[in-house]
Amino acid sequence: MIDIINEVKQEFINGGVENVYSAFDAIPVSNKGKIFTVIGMKKFECSMPIYSQYTIYMPYKAELEIKVLAPESSTMEELCNYYETEISGIVNSFTGISSNISGISVKQDKNISKLVLTVNISAGGMKKIQRETGV
Repeated sequence: MIDIINEVKQEFINGGVENVYSAFDAIPVSNKGKIFTVIGMKKFECSMPIYSQYTIYMPYKAELEIKVLAPESSTMEELCNYYETEISGIVNSFTGISSNISGISVKQDKNISKLVLTVNISAGGMKKIQRETGV
């Protein structure tokens, strides 16, 4: 799971998005920047692995959750424009993952004083793991 989240995070960083974090980091919200993106996972399911002599292939399905957080004083239009210009192109072109958007929502989170745009993505792919050779 962590590998998939880190791969998605790296896609955003490579695409020029700043302030991208994993849902599992311990960085306080106050240190993440004015507008930031958090990559998480709601569901994860692995199928039966496929073994070859040197590689294990792990088919998977996942429900990714991408949250874009902005100051509570931001407008919904500003947040949606940020998503459209910075995030959506990357979401639509993930490499190595077949994906489609299954939902988008916007709400205020009073606990952290942020406006939050959440994008749920159904994703699938295959992780390739090198087998250790017993020499």
